[in-house]
Amino acid sequence: LWCAAVTAFAQKQFQVDSHLQHNAADFPRGIPLILRPGPAVREAFTTFVDQLKLAAPGQYFYRPEEWHVTVLSIIPGSEHWQEKMPQLAAYQSCVEEVMKVCQPFSIRFRGVTASPAAVMIQGIPPDDALAQIRDGLRASLQRAGFGDQLDVRYKINTAHVTVMRFSHGNTNGKNLLALLAANRTTDFGAVNVAGLELIFGDWYASAESSLTVQAYKLPA
Repeated sequence: LWCAAVTAFAQKQFQVDSHLQHNAADFPRGIPLILRPGPAVREAFTTFVDQLKLAAPGQYFYRPEEWHVTVLSIIPGSEHWQEKMPQLAAYQSCVEEVMKVCQPFSIRFRGVTASPAAVMIQGIPPDDALAQIRDGLRASLQRAGFGDQLDVRYKINTAHVTVMRFSHGNTNGKNLLALLAANRTTDFGAVNVAGLELIFGDWYASAESSLTVQAYKLPA
């Protein structure tokens, strides 16, 4: 992703998010299981994002209350989300089955990366605890007959936090690249994850549209 972004940004070939040109009510919706960074990490993110706003003014920036790591898209975001809602209880049962046996884990946020469409802060798990949760969820959902809906866009295996998307193509790519390169190894701190959230929301987890379906405390 980083290599593709370097080439794209240098040539001002940004992938503008077409959904951002529409009314927010038309955004695709879904139900992901997420984790949120703690206060100290959010403060460190804020310092970087403030600099990012100067380097790429007018782009779409996620707000602190929207920053999250997607553990797994339980119901992938789409324009057809309403068709899945009658089965919500069955999806929740799959998640609850896995949450009962999961343990708290940690993630360190170090460095930034990008794609031609977005800027992200990198999350680095120290072990395979997050991967085990994801694999457990996939297995549970497959047993329930929901396997064909998993990893629709790509198989998630990172722990990144998206902080910016391109809403227009009028940005100085060289200035943006310089800022990102300067923060490729910045340490934003670590978070000890003791709980996860199942949320209903749009593609961007916008604060206005997001609702907590269920909060899970990971058993010690």
